Amino acid sequence: MRNFLLAIAAITFSAASTQAQTTSFGLKGGMTASNMKMSSSGISISLTTKIGFYAGAFAEVGVSEKFAIQPELFYSSMGAKMKASDSGMTASASENLGYINLPILAKYKSDGFSIFAGPQLSYLLSAKSKSSQSSETVNDKDEYKPIEVSGVLGAGYTLSNGFGIDARYQLGLTNLIKDNQGTDATAKNSAFMVGVHYFFNR
Repeated sequence: MRNFLLAIAAITFSAASTQAQTTSFGLKGGMTASNMKMSSSGISISLTTKIGFYAGAFAEVGVSEKFAIQPELFYSSMGAKMKASDSGMTASASENLGYINLPILAKYKSDGFSIFAGPQLSYLLSAKSKSSQSSETVNDKDEYKPIEVSGVLGAGYTLSNGFGIDARYQLGLTNLIKDNQGTDATAKNSAFMVGVHYFFNR
């Protein structure tokens, strides 16, 4: 599956390079504020936000003066935290997920400002949990599906020198929990991301 995702990325960026006269490339990075919506047997579980980071590359393929297609390839740290109190005792736990992401975004731009939206395909690289009751980190990647589909919506502003800022919201559309876990539990990712970007040849 990893080879499949890399092949998609290679095809996307290869197609972009054939339109070099209207294509710009760049790097991006910033902060993620991620969470997970979980439920089991009809009961929802409240989790708290986990702070992480993202970093990667992108291309902007011009369709017209105002419209472009923006494929990206980047890593993001996701997950959530949980805290519970009972009889004066407090316990906490965290779930740390690492993804490689491939969004394909439709983009409208005007005078440096832009808005964008589109689907995103993500591949799970790692999943580790840790509890305050134990110093041991547990590898629980086998409990999650390797592929996630999300929707992305965001906006940004780019200066004439190629530097810019952007923010986006990512909403998971697929259940992360594997069907063979013998439970009706569901989990979906969500994240707010804010960061900076730079165009090499805008």
